[in-house]
Amino acid sequence: MLPGKIVRMVPATTIAEEDKLLKELPAELTESMYYLSRLQLRKVLEIPELAGYADELPGWVPHRVVAKALGHGVDAIEVATASLGRPYVWATEFENVHDCWHYIERPLQIGGRWYKDSEAYYHSQKPEPFDAREWEGRRLNVMVTAVEAKLKASDDVYALLLSTRDHPLLSIKPDEVWGWHPQYYAGGNWLAKIHEEYRKELQRRVADGLPPWS
Repeated sequence: MLPGKIVRMVPATTIAEEDKLLKELPAELTESMYYLSRLQLRKVLEIPELAGYADELPGWVPHRVVAKALGHGVDAIEVATASLGRPYVWATEFENVHDCWHYIERPLQIGGRWYKDSEAYYHSQKPEPFDAREWEGRRLNVMVTAVEAKLKASDDVYALLLSTRDHPLLSIKPDEVWGWHPQYYAGGNWLAKIHEEYRKELQRRVADGLPPWS
């Protein structure tokens, strides 16, 4: 539950039919989508272009609408979608850093130790003294472990990941390793790829009637 009284700071704008919020993702998408949970209500109410979605949260909104509302262009979205060959989806819940939208990760227990969140675990695994080459060879496996621990600890993220069906996942952010850089139009997008691999395994286990984790 969100703390404090929620006040509508700006009047809601009318939502065009093609921009309507989707409660569930269809098998085929016409454009890339971004998930807004109820945790985003306060921020949504403060942004005129998004305030019309407030009463409908949670759900999926066209990413271009969210980008424009935050003062960004849509060129990166269009190029990223074209590079994948079909629309992608993304949610702040899949991120390891939450600096724009609201999401507080649960503490994670990994290897018998507790960490504040996946980002705290990730940084705790850097070699001391720091060696860039050594870290470059280890960081992917570290993030794989972090994502698995987060999915095990967070039923909401686990369910959200399964709800993305087989749509590509892509994180547009200024990070050429974990995301897809909006200025360079390139990036490894490894955080999304890790989630896709776990999604594939979880879908298989669900189809076989197995528990999500062995």
